[in-house]
Amino acid sequence: MVKSPYKRCVFFLVDGARADVMQDLIKAGELPALQRFVLDRGDYRTAVTSFPSTTGPAHVPFLTGCTPGSSDLPGIRWFDRSKPHGFTHFSQSRSYVGPGGLYMDQDLREDIRTIFEYFEQPAGVFSFLNRGLGIFENQTLLAKNWYLLYAHLTGHWQAVDDAAWRYVDRAIDRETDFLSVVFPAVDEYSHYTDPFSDDTLDAYRAFDRGLGRLAERLNLKGRLDDTLFVVSSDHGLTTTHTHFELWSFLDELGFNTLYYPKILRNGCNAASMVSGNGMAHVYLKKGDTWAERPSCDEVRAMGDTDLVEALLSQEAIDLVAVRTHDQGVIVWSRRGVAEIQETRNGLSYRVREGKDPFGYGDMPVEMSQEQALSATFDTDYPDAPYQLLKVIGSSRSGDVIVSARKGYDLRIRHEHPEHRASHGSLHRDHMHVPLFMNSEIPADHVRTVDLFPAMLSLTGHSVEGDIDGTDFVAAA
Repeated sequence: MVKSPYKRCVFFLVDGARADVMQDLIKAGELPALQRFVLDRGDYRTAVTSFPSTTGPAHVPFLTGCTPGSSDLPGIRWFDRSKPHGFTHFSQSRSYVGPGGLYMDQDLREDIRTIFEYFEQPAGVFSFLNRGLGIFENQTLLAKNWYLLYAHLTGHWQAVDDAAWRYVDRAIDRETDFLSVVFPAVDEYSHYTDPFSDDTLDAYRAFDRGLGRLAERLNLKGRLDDTLFVVSSDHGLTTTHTHFELWSFLDELGFNTLYYPKILRNGCNAASMVSGNGMAHVYLKKGDTWAERPSCDEVRAMGDTDLVEALLSQEAIDLVAVRTHDQGVIVWSRRGVAEIQETRNGLSYRVREGKDPFGYGDMPVEMSQEQALSATFDTDYPDAPYQLLKVIGSSRSGDVIVSARKGYDLRIRHEHPEHRASHGSLHRDHMHVPLFMNSEIPADHVRTVDLFPAMLSLTGHSVEGDIDGTDFVAAA
């Protein structure tokens, strides 16, 4: 244990909150509680989330200090080629949409320790990841799916956020020392209306009112000054004007494609697993079994035409990435081709053909992880080389990773109601998220995966084991 000014931490994950929207609302004076109780006492940064920038996997870095790829949770949907299959592919595939979200704890890599396991009295509210919480500490264990089903059927997502605040009050009464709370309304109203609609903006304002009530309550108990508040998000969203059905396109190229929810199928030689609808893992069967991954050249030779070129010929597709034989990544866009490799001190980045596929311009050939973040932070693809390396390193990652162009997504069938906004891609509008703390943020550029060690440091705990995050508190 190390000395700390904070006895407890409340982590607020406003799912789908855009950094620019929160900044604009603060400037307009429409988030007064966030201004008074967090920003005036602390600091703000725009942070970079983890790829894929989607609900569920992008929650994991806050609670583990590990990226989705390192956690073996590479998407909200994925396919595990190492698992044997019977008549169907049910045992090989996973979707955390709906009841499947209950599997996230068991799917998380076994040796990873969650933040809940560091505290004596932790609690979670509407959390996707709950390892380390007991039955009573997981405040919404039994209620979560019922609330989500009700909101899905009625469209009344503010009811879920309102319920979250009631569970927060109960946790505070039990003197919880770490509380993680997920508020889904901003994300859901963005999907079903628009990221800038009145319903979406009202959800931001409702969150602020709840924060104000909690802060006043803690103040009456004499516990406000020693409570760490952290407010952030897992991804941004962009308006979707065109849907592109990826699995159908793969079938047109000669594949027989598995996709959710059509997983009770046999004889498939490709799988399309879409996350946030802005990215997808594509898995290809080599020979008679799924056991062996195809090489980059083999990927391009499968189907009736070059798969990479065929994907890039579609207006909806922005970026295509394929794993190399030595765990590196080759990434294509219409601009050009680059290769990314992990090195002892960070990563290497080389343009192989044409221009930089991300449009970066001059980049160092070799960089530390921090240098890669800083060099790309203000571009259209912040931290993309690091993020691609991390996600493609997972044994459950696809052979091909597809990132959609802004304004497009990769799935339309079985989405009811229709999604009018999407996330999941490598574009900055999905990757940039807000970060507010009632404490100093000494780093100029921050990844959301860095919040895990920061929250532990500020509450007097030391990280145990290897993580991806960097403790910017200790570093300062």
